[in-house]
Amino acid sequence: MIILPLYSLLDVIGLSRVYRVNGVRHTLEILDTAGTEQFSSFRDLYIKNGQCFLVVYSLVSRQTFSDIRTMRDNILRIKGLSVNSAKTVPIVLVGNKADLALEGRREVQPEEAEALAMQWCCPYLETSARDDSGVNEAFIEVVKQVG
Repeated sequence: MIILPLYSLLDVIGLSRVYRVNGVRHTLEILDTAGTEQFSSFRDLYIKNGQCFLVVYSLVSRQTFSDIRTMRDNILRIKGLSVNSAKTVPIVLVGNKADLALEGRREVQPEEAEALAMQWCCPYLETSARDDSGVNEAFIEVVKQVG
């Protein structure tokens, strides 16, 4: 299982984690390119082999919220699906840096992200990697999406 966030939940490039969901053990191979072009040559391969995806943006950066649309479109394209197709891949939309949003720096309102998640037919969560708030829940939710 490969998860490819656009913006970093973790300060690592690769990590393996085990989660138990509904009594079933799932091993996640988490690949985080942090949105850098440094890894673009590998990105298509990671997406092709990935079973589920966290599409992550920063709650305190409107630009990252705009960029995630392109990432989702790329995921669907590489998976051989139309952007307008009813069929999709397991995705969870994640707004990160909730700690900074609580400090009044929020640029993306929850309603905007919830509307996008509804359009994409996927769950939406807010996290704070700094406070370790909601991070495990995001991974568990994406495992649930795989079924």
